[in-house]
Amino acid sequence: MHALSYLTGVLSLFFAWYLLPLVQASSYFVINEPAKGAQWTNNAVNPISWTKGLLDGVSNVDIELARLSSDGLIFVARDVPAALSTGGVNIFIQDVPTATDYFLLFVNSTNGIMYASSQQFAISNTANGTTPAPVAGSATVTVSGGPNPTAVFATTFPASANGVGLPAWKAAEGARRQLAAVGCVMALCALGGAWTVL
Repeated sequence: MHALSYLTGVLSLFFAWYLLPLVQASSYFVINEPAKGAQWTNNAVNPISWTKGLLDGVSNVDIELARLSSDGLIFVARDVPAALSTGGVNIFIQDVPTATDYFLLFVNSTNGIMYASSQQFAISNTANGTTPAPVAGSATVTVSGGPNPTAVFATTFPASANGVGLPAWKAAEGARRQLAAVGCVMALCALGGAWTVL
């Protein structure tokens, strides 16, 4: 009987390992612009663009602006549509403190999940070099002033963009493969357990 339970354990591990690729998530999210060393200018439109995985289940993001050398966040936009694999938004900044240690954070501020962070970039009062072109066809958000812990997001996009009005079963649509793989592994483990008992 000991050899049978050993065989069952090996088979369960084999099938779990065999089905493991089905539970791999598509967690690819890269902020393309601002690039490393980019310089944004106060009183100008500055582009943000990104590329992400299609089946990652991220339909919207919250964008925050952070600095390394000081506390506080500048809340840029909430519920920015991000369902497509590429996207963008334009930021018009005014009176934002100048520095060379800014980062953009793409988060879900409700759940505290960070999807991506940009490369380090600078904000100055005068343009040095070429200014990147705004993202065509994208919304423009106006941000002013420095970090303020009591401030709200400068812009909140419509609720329809974040899937709130969808039925509950729609939430699992992006995870069909993962749910199927977990179900198969559980069924095989139950069969292996039943085989061991018999």
